[in-house]
Amino acid sequence: MGLSNSAWDTENKKKYSVQFFDYDKKNGKITEHDLERILRIFPYDCLCYETKHGIHFISFALLKGMRRTKAKALECCKLLGEQDYWCSKQDLTLRVSPKWKPRKFHKMHEIVSKRPKFKAIAKKPNKYRISKNHLDFYRKFMKLPEEVYHLYDDCEKFDYKIKIYNYKTRD
Repeated sequence: MGLSNSAWDTENKKKYSVQFFDYDKKNGKITEHDLERILRIFPYDCLCYETKHGIHFISFALLKGMRRTKAKALECCKLLGEQDYWCSKQDLTLRVSPKWKPRKFHKMHEIVSKRPKFKAIAKKPNKYRISKNHLDFYRKFMKLPEEVYHLYDDCEKFDYKIKIYNYKTRD
């Protein structure tokens, strides 16, 4: 399963988005240069979740439209090289569940990669407008630590509709 960066204001019929970036580590680690480039696309806040092959960078700050967040992520991919980002239409998507594959002659599936795990705060949030539903999703399903969740208490929270996708990965 993947979580979209889309946030839809049903009342005013406006589309917002939060910034995501999926970084696949080169040689098992992230360079300081790559980290600086990635953090440039996150103006208000940024959290890191570790995956088997890299790091998910997540912001809960609401930005207008979808084109800008996708363009920033894809431009950053090109600058860093060797990065591929899974998108569905205009949405950026981050994996939020374990990756698995079917086993031959078994009813159970084999887990190839565990669910992303909270790693660090890359940028502390400032008093900005955020997606309440994205934040609550990470608190409830992605084990966002309570002390990190409460860093967003001073932010203005908007309750916009979010999307979850089912998709297939290469592993």
